Amino acid sequence: MAVILRAPHKLYKQHQPFIESLIAAGSLGALTALVLIKLPVYPQNWAPVLVTLIVLVGLRWPLAAYALAGIALLYPIYSISLYLALLFAAVVIVGHRPFSYYLGATALVLAVPLLAQYNLHWLVPILAGLWWGTANGFWIGGAAALWGKLFFGMAGLSIDWLNMAEQSPTLAAVMQRFNGLNSLETGLKLLHPFAPDATALLYNVLQIALWAAVGGLVGSLAAQKWIHHNHFGATLVISGAGAISLALGEIILANWLVEAAPLSLNYTQMAMGAAGSFAIAATLETFRNALDLPIAPKSKRRRFTAPLFAKQEASPPAQQPAQSKPMPVQLPDLPEWKPPKENNDLILLELD
Repeated sequence: MAVILRAPHKLYKQHQPFIESLIAAGSLGALTALVLIKLPVYPQNWAPVLVTLIVLVGLRWPLAAYALAGIALLYPIYSISLYLALLFAAVVIVGHRPFSYYLGATALVLAVPLLAQYNLHWLVPILAGLWWGTANGFWIGGAAALWGKLFFGMAGLSIDWLNMAEQSPTLAAVMQRFNGLNSLETGLKLLHPFAPDATALLYNVLQIALWAAVGGLVGSLAAQKWIHHNHFGATLVISGAGAISLALGEIILANWLVEAAPLSLNYTQMAMGAAGSFAIAATLETFRNALDLPIAPKSKRRRFTAPLFAKQEASPPAQQPAQSKPMPVQLPDLPEWKPPKENNDLILLELD
């Protein structure tokens, strides 16, 4: 089994930057393709070419791939509303540095509405803290909560994360709500789901803050030294802490701000979402850590030439030769001492 897993592990370690860039660029390309399929505004066969170009460029230049994706999506959004296109362009330009640098995190944030359809939206802040640290986990978690609420509100659905699970916002609904509106009406349409009243505004802001806090909490726990003693067990603890913190925070908010919360809480759906997010986050982090480990060396197999069931005769113990007593060594007689002869010769040195 170790020999079978060693080959793909070695391949990953040899091409790790390329594989990670491929995952990030491929995720961005897949999201772009999904929008282009839902809003077919380009001529036939143009969408596959644009998506392929985004992925290929993203392998080497993330900023260029990010810019190409923004340009490719600008025209479909313009077909919905001119003012939405202007807002989209402003966000793309202002956030180009962090969004392109953390291209994988950007794709994860944009995928929140898709994950919410399968009740896996809590996966985002947990993975954000595990993979990108405390500060980045904080901002990624908050951005994911804000983007999910914004997109669901644009589609005319509830923006409460307790009601957003297993709902499917569509671009057709967004087009129907925003087509033909002026700038003021577009702005009011975007903001109204967040603040129909003061209590609802506070509730939505605290939900976004909760996601950000959980992302930062998970990142802070993942940065501790004790995680390296037992990475698998620590990953289970950290992922479970993130899921439980989200669930408890949502329940506390719903029971405190009753006017803005749903009338009844679906605890079964909440438990399934927390369990699914916990399991997937722990699995992905364990797999990532296993890939980061050094490649296991090849083990040398021992070869046994003797037959397995042959009777081996016990060899008699080797007899050590008896040690003889050391013989004394006779030394020659030393000559008698005689005083040295007097030397009357003088050597005179004349120094000029």
